[in-house]
Amino acid sequence: MNILISGIAGDIGFGVARILRCNHWSGEIHGMDIQSDHAGEFICDFIATSPRADEENYLEWLSEYVSRHNIRVFIPTSEAEISKIAFNGIDTIANATIIKTNDLVIQKCLDKHDCLSYLSSCGIPVPEHGLLINEKPNAYPIIVKPRSGQGSKGLLKVFSEKMLPIDSLTSLVWQTYLEPDNEEYTCPVFRSEETGTRILIIKRTLQGGFTNKGEVINNVQIEKYVDAIAEALELDGVMNVQLRLTSQGPRLFEINPRLSSTLVFRDKMGFCDLSWLLSLRIGLPVADYTPPTAGTRFYRGVQEFISYA
Repeated sequence: MNILISGIAGDIGFGVARILRCNHWSGEIHGMDIQSDHAGEFICDFIATSPRADEENYLEWLSEYVSRHNIRVFIPTSEAEISKIAFNGIDTIANATIIKTNDLVIQKCLDKHDCLSYLSSCGIPVPEHGLLINEKPNAYPIIVKPRSGQGSKGLLKVFSEKMLPIDSLTSLVWQTYLEPDNEEYTCPVFRSEETGTRILIIKRTLQGGFTNKGEVINNVQIEKYVDAIAEALELDGVMNVQLRLTSQGPRLFEINPRLSSTLVFRDKMGFCDLSWLLSLRIGLPVADYTPPTAGTRFYRGVQEFISYA
């Protein structure tokens, strides 16, 4: 069964390919990216340079590639592509099944303001937040970030009204800055009718916007909070809840409606959400799960690839 992975030059797409290769995927592994010079060639059988998701010919190009190479499974990993597919209501492309979470999660969580507002309406505690264009914060510090976008890109910590960016207010949201800094968690979640909800709680530290090390913990308060979020979003598939444990309890600051950059770490620890999601979408039984022991630690390392002339 041939598979196509988008964003292969990025950490998530490359991680997906690494897991599939380690699990001895039984078909060709194809990788696509808007870049043409990257390490994907060392892990994939075939590499293609694709249009951007916001280009008019993206879906046409994708459909043609899938048909020509007999692709049966397509995994989009960039938020731009996931958004394009979800908002067009697409579950298949040519003859390929698209591996993604349910559209409600995608549509709510790709809009950072809408996500917090929706969850608040469901009775879930969230940080104070608003759109800078029409609602200024009453207290500082705050975090200002693009209303849509990936991870920590464009994030700004603001300590006073004088520091507010005034040239792009229409596209920015603000959230109360959550403290303390040393209580940050990333929580991958898998949920289906067959399995119920599976949650892994990782206390993490960041370097350059990426998780560079972390520790598995048990925390009933966080687990109940994340489970309530999954229930409110009717999660069917995967998502990643990022939060801080504050003096008022857990408070999320972002939800990624996709596989996240720690997918290889957690796969090695037995939280195999990529494999579970694949099985769920192509009609195979989802494997059982034995949670890793609390205190299990992981660290991000470096791997080199050489392409000889």
